[in-house]
Amino acid sequence: MPHPCLLRSAAGALALAVSLPAHAAIRYVDASLTSGASNGTSWADAYQGVGGVAAALAASVSGDEIWVRAGTYKPTTGTSRTVFLTMKSGVGIYGGFAGTETAREQRDWAANATVLSGDLLGNDSGAANTADNSYHVLVGSGASSTAILDGFTVRAGNANGATASNYDKGGGILIVSGGAPTVRNCTFRDNRCTFGGGAGYIFSAQATFTDCSFIDNVGGSYGGAFDTNAVTSTFRRCVFRGNSAARAGAFETYGGGSTTFENCLFTANRATGTGGGAAIWIGVSSSVVRAYSSTFAANVATSTAGGVNTTSGGTLQAYNCIFWGNSGPTGQTAANQVNAGGGTNTVAQCIVQGGFTGAGNLNVDPQFVNATGNDFRLQPTSPGIDSGTNAQVPTGGMASDLAGNARFVDIASVPDTGIGTAPIIDRGAYEVQVPAPPACPCDLDGDQAVDGNDLGILLGGWGAPGPADFNGDGLVDGNDLGVMLGAWGPC
Repeated sequence: MPHPCLLRSAAGALALAVSLPAHAAIRYVDASLTSGASNGTSWADAYQGVGGVAAALAASVSGDEIWVRAGTYKPTTGTSRTVFLTMKSGVGIYGGFAGTETAREQRDWAANATVLSGDLLGNDSGAANTADNSYHVLVGSGASSTAILDGFTVRAGNANGATASNYDKGGGILIVSGGAPTVRNCTFRDNRCTFGGGAGYIFSAQATFTDCSFIDNVGGSYGGAFDTNAVTSTFRRCVFRGNSAARAGAFETYGGGSTTFENCLFTANRATGTGGGAAIWIGVSSSVVRAYSSTFAANVATSTAGGVNTTSGGTLQAYNCIFWGNSGPTGQTAANQVNAGGGTNTVAQCIVQGGFTGAGNLNVDPQFVNATGNDFRLQPTSPGIDSGTNAQVPTGGMASDLAGNARFVDIASVPDTGIGTAPIIDRGAYEVQVPAPPACPCDLDGDQAVDGNDLGILLGGWGAPGPADFNGDGLVDGNDLGVMLGAWGPC
């Protein structure tokens, strides 16, 4: 009879095996590969072709990761518009690989563009030739927050189908029926729909988007980037640029729920109809938008509110934000920055062109670095520096600004005019950083001073190439000595 300890050990091992995900694995995908087994077990045997991601998803179970090499992938190798890349709980899909990596941290999604495309025939020409495109590129419906999409460009979805099937919503991604996927480091661009949500449609669900961009999407009637209904979703360090719809050029929320924006930028979005709200439209059934440390600039509405239009039943709560240069038929007026069209707006410690009633609000030029060049960082003399309120900073997700730089940087030359203990957060999506110290090329020993020690190193290398060849002529000589003496002293 086996010893009781062996029985207990065997039982424990069985319980551990049961608790672990079945067949958890890394599944490799490479569209350019033409050799190997195409079974996803290694880079050499990666799933091949434009259908590689779909094949990997079909084989994946909870706990798996899908690693995708740079290239273009589609929901199907055929022409059916009703086949989508459907996210799964517990499965992470990661793009940006060069095809040699052994660790996920080695990938570079900026250098290794990995595209999920709905252009099934590969014949798009702007808005033309899109009749063949997938209704949605991705579907996140029913997937939990453990369903991850990270490091992709999602493009060319065209949701122009039937309303009953939601084929007219969410050209880039559709999330309904309790879905809650996690999306990071992705760009959604050139997606379209006829009803709402060119980039995405979220209904009775939620999602988290971090470090994402939504560019040049067309939302038909509602929400150039997103149309949402009864949601609880968060957007962190996201850019909404160049999106358009009849109502809500970039983002619409209605039907209750709440949406949070942290360190986000809305610019060059357009609302082309009578509903307005080129950046955000809020309304109906107690929909709430919370905007923290975000910038709304140069959005355009043909009717009202180039910035945010809060209609009946809607609520906006904005803190440490900038609303500037948004326009409508009456120009860049206060009502075209933030409009209360029957809703409720609480705006505090913000910069609002034309002024807005609220604690700590300013009506002064925020001094963007180059607004016409889409550079909405703050100049060193901006009134937005060290003038926000630390009391309105949500926990989590606010450690860095839209550029990935540290938040809460104190600029010693600027008086702290905000609320809280220094360092005080800046207003808008970007935090001004402490200037880097000037370079000190003559400090050869790295002690932050040019002195006798450095002179000794220079003389020791006289007449030969070396680190003291400051003018790059191939020899350490009198010219280099002159450069050193001109830099003499502390760095």
